Amino acid sequence: MKRMLTLLLSGLFIILAGYSVWQVLNKDTSELKVGGQPHFINDKNIGEMEVTTLTGDQEKLKHKLTADINIINFWASWCEPCNKEMPELVRYDEMKPNHIKLIGLNVQDKNEGRQSFLKKYKPDYPIVIGTEEMIRKYRIYNIPTTVFVAKDGQVLMTYVGELDVYKIETLIQQIERR
Repeated sequence: MKRMLTLLLSGLFIILAGYSVWQVLNKDTSELKVGGQPHFINDKNIGEMEVTTLTGDQEKLKHKLTADINIINFWASWCEPCNKEMPELVRYDEMKPNHIKLIGLNVQDKNEGRQSFLKKYKPDYPIVIGTEEMIRKYRIYNIPTTVFVAKDGQVLMTYVGELDVYKIETLIQQIERR
């Protein structure tokens, strides 16, 4: 009886393991889901966020929000995913539609690191600098974090993690379908 139960449980285990392997091998990856993520900043208005320009001037972020959809990418020079992501952002900026604008928001960086990073990747879109206080206020705990913002400063969507052109286009499509 004990031997029969052992064989039965072993057989059940093998069947379940086989089914799990089959599920993984037959998963359709052609339609990977990319989407915005839950975040404290979602649905907030960040137009009044104080930023510093590369020339040292203080201004409100709303003065940079000139497109229908503004993509604000929080980055730092020492962040490895930011270094992988930046060539993709530069490439997207070269091909993006006119109703979209990219804005780089540098955080937690020293001037030398920031300047070296910008010299290396040569982004042709506005770069501003954020403060530690701003990061805490809006709970930007992980970088890169990318926030999609309407012209009026309303946050439409947030994506935490490294982006590429495909992901950006997918997120923009999701926003435009709303």
